[in-house]
Amino acid sequence: MRRLFALMLAATVLSCAGATPGYSEPESGASSGAWSLEVTDAWGAPLSTFLHRGRTYVLGQAGERYRLRVRNSSGRRVEAVVSVDGRDAIDGKLAGFEKRGYVIEPYGEVLIDGFRLSMAKVATFRFSSVADSYAARMGNARNVGVIGVAIFPERPLPPPPVYREPRPWLDDEDYGQAERSGPQRSESRKRSASADAAPPAAAPSAGAGRAAPREQADERSRDAERPGLGTEFGERRHSRVTSVSFERARLRPDRVLTLRYNDEPGLIALGIDLDPHHPDDDDTWRRETARPFRNHSKSFASPPAGWAP
Repeated sequence: MRRLFALMLAATVLSCAGATPGYSEPESGASSGAWSLEVTDAWGAPLSTFLHRGRTYVLGQAGERYRLRVRNSSGRRVEAVVSVDGRDAIDGKLAGFEKRGYVIEPYGEVLIDGFRLSMAKVATFRFSSVADSYAARMGNARNVGVIGVAIFPERPLPPPPVYREPRPWLDDEDYGQAERSGPQRSESRKRSASADAAPPAAAPSAGAGRAAPREQADERSRDAERPGLGTEFGERRHSRVTSVSFERARLRPDRVLTLRYNDEPGLIALGIDLDPHHPDDDDTWRRETARPFRNHSKSFASPPAGWAP
């Protein structure tokens, strides 16, 4: 596998690798194995999160700036390819596993502030209406409301060479026969096998992958009327990166972390209880949250109101 170059943001890096057309990784939640994805506010505090039918949902508010925190609790560097509303967080185009990503050091984390504009700037992530989202403005809001991170561990370094005893000497005639009978025959078999295995190339169909102008106009009209939240292309913000090299262990990600977001009416419509504490359950709630040493949290005296040192 060829060595590829990436960009580094503090303990973070951007890289690229070969594409995997037609491959779709199943959703694995916001936390899986040694990796996790979290949505925070502008100061790094986690936003309200709810688990519902095996999925993770984040409660957002229109106009609120947010950031993505990706943690790597493994002992290897990993590359995190980030998708927001189906758009790649680095080049802004449709997301794919072949895109560059943020590389995170072992037992490290990274806070991603927005869509990358350059090596020094990003456009912040900010909740908006679907019509004002970056995806809708770029012509396709089909995947608004979902954030994904594909995790690619780094390819381990090759083991050191193993010393082998030298083979017995061959005279010129024996050496020539060995060369003719071994590698040449092996190479010819490889060439014929690869020729037999190569599938015929499919002819591209005319207009494949293109939507008719009328269909595009209808979709934009539907996007303008959709309720709920999307992510807009926010204001410019400083976020410098540098270039590093990174080589993926595999073309396919080991995990795809996924979470979904919406506003309060959208989450309620899904059946998510945003206030799990009800008066009818008051006694149960009190019992379940009772602690044996509730006053053990502070080690020193608290100053009274108005006290000045």
